Amino acid sequence: MPLLGNAEKAELEQVILQRLSGRYDKLGPESILIDGLRVVARGAGVELDLGETPDPLAAVEVRTLFTALLYVSAGTAALPRDALATLASEATTTLANQINRIAPR
Repeated sequence: MPLLGNAEKAELEQVILQRLSGRYDKLGPESILIDGLRVVARGAGVELDLGETPDPLAAVEVRTLFTALLYVSAGTAALPRDALATLASEATTTLANQINRIAPR
């Protein structure tokens, strides 16, 4: 049985979107595609970090997500706001898969 079902994934996606939007609003559109920015799940919740969180429950580097790769490979340093929801969805899928792998089978 997975640790994160559909309801938990939806909640996780909203939290990730909030974190990405907060960073975007505070630091600008260039702050999302920087090297090393990760979405990290840990016992205390979901955060964005630059590698400071040792041994997170799950983590994904933003630049490795498909939508980010499209912008990075096109040479774009700034991500448009409307791409944040897609990034949050992709990050959710990746984190949920990592978390659900630790569930007993």
